[in-house]
Amino acid sequence: MKKLIGYLFLITMVVVCSGKTFAWDDSGHKLVAYIAWEQMSPQAREKVINILMNAPEDSQIMALYPTPVDADFSTYPIGARSKEAKQRDFFAICAYWADIVRERKYPNRYKFHHGNWHYLDTVWREVNGKVEVMTEEKTDKENAVERLFYFDKVLKDSAAKDAEKAVALAWILHLSGDIHQPLHASGRVTPDDPKGGDQGGNTFSLSPKDAPRKENLHWFWDSIVVRTVARKNDLSDAEFLLPIAQKMMKKYPLAKMQSRLEIGQFDKWQNESFQIASTKLYPSTLKRGEMPSAAYNKMAFGIAEEQIALAGYRLGTMLNQIFGQNNVVAANDEIPCKIIRKVHYPVTQTQPSSQPLEIGLLNLCPSNPGMMQRPMYPFMRNGKVIDREYDVERIFKTEKEAREYAEKNGIKDISIN
Repeated sequence: MKKLIGYLFLITMVVVCSGKTFAWDDSGHKLVAYIAWEQMSPQAREKVINILMNAPEDSQIMALYPTPVDADFSTYPIGARSKEAKQRDFFAICAYWADIVRERKYPNRYKFHHGNWHYLDTVWREVNGKVEVMTEEKTDKENAVERLFYFDKVLKDSAAKDAEKAVALAWILHLSGDIHQPLHASGRVTPDDPKGGDQGGNTFSLSPKDAPRKENLHWFWDSIVVRTVARKNDLSDAEFLLPIAQKMMKKYPLAKMQSRLEIGQFDKWQNESFQIASTKLYPSTLKRGEMPSAAYNKMAFGIAEEQIALAGYRLGTMLNQIFGQNNVVAANDEIPCKIIRKVHYPVTQTQPSSQPLEIGLLNLCPSNPGMMQRPMYPFMRNGKVIDREYDVERIFKTEKEAREYAEKNGIKDISIN
């Protein structure tokens, strides 16, 4: 019993004294990732998974993948989960990796932890009922917005190695969620929090002074999904979170949020969250030392639903633009018969992803189509995925050889980066 009390005290002190705690808990981050995954083209998904699987060993990102890596229904006993489901769940847990590496007792991976990367607080106070930004308050040089811009460049850099891109990608998955949690963009100054504000609600205690367990406003918002939607019968993440994600996407469909995506404008994403925090999160009914009312909880969950959906749409669309843009075909354009791509070669039916990537000439108009098993290549057209079967007609040894062949033979659709 003494050990349990000591453990609870330690957890309490970590939450109260650590400055910034987590943004959305693991459920919130996974929801953002699930929604993003639903927006991504097959090509973008494949490239993202391949990059994450090449993460540095000491990051332990690869250890998050459900094993065995190559197991699917065609190569593993009946009852195994499909490769697609495992890749989706791997993608989702990677969105939480940046919080996993906070644990100090694992120094090899702890070196990837950077607390100030998770937020960018705009410091403000309320004066005569209006929000006043305190511009004299300085922000960290490295912060969530600055890092999103930086890691976005890494992912687009053709010279960057996959190991470097994997860490950048894991951070982008996480920070895209962080920056949409309103309290990761706010520091509210009051007489109780005069210097730097309340650190995103971390110093705004919701518990009485003599309470055995301490809670603050930041943690209340981080955990708003699981506070509102109970996980029954110890459901798995897929069973619990996917229905929630589907409800969020139904309530806030992409078609109605398309004009708000502002891909790559990470400073605008932060400012949106700040506006929410400074105008909606501190009503007069919210008191220190008291848990928020049911009405406040309902309001908070409604904001979280919209923010998580928006974060997922932005993240998925951004990854499509980086990794799947060459598959996008305009409504009136014809898909060419001959294209040059990097593909797994030689092609096998059971474990194609285990083969090396080679620069190949693909024939998307093969003879006797549909009469034999062939690999498929996806294109995006009018928002839908079109799969085209292909034969590999030629393998090029170098990019120079491929481009020379393309120029000589009039092949314009080339993507080999």
